[in-house]
Amino acid sequence: MYYTLTTTTLSFILEGPEQVAALRAKVSIDKQDITDVSYHDVFNDWQGMLVRMPGAYVPRFVMAGSYWTDEGWYFVYARKPRGLRKPILHNVLVITTNKDRYKHLVIETSKENADEILHWWKEKRKK
Repeated sequence: MYYTLTTTTLSFILEGPEQVAALRAKVSIDKQDITDVSYHDVFNDWQGMLVRMPGAYVPRFVMAGSYWTDEGWYFVYARKPRGLRKPILHNVLVITTNKDRYKHLVIETSKENADEILHWWKEKRKK
């Protein structure tokens, strides 16, 4: 997976097996729709039960696709999740939006990539 940034849009592009697991090729978010961006070394802050629709979850291998919770829709792509009811993910960027789909994006990425995306998002506040 890789991402692209324009002045107004952040896109995550999934490739090959990632597309198969997530049942999506691309997820894009407008900068104006993002309300928060944060990086987590360890993430397990799920709100209620996760219902996978559609996507894949294979413990210790991959968690990918669309998930519904009481709080709204999540898009998740992370490798090596731990646990079943409330999976524990490592090194993920969490993006919160004001949209119904997707309310949250939880994407495994490096700290450097997360910092670049956070910097891009914060630029909007300076204008």
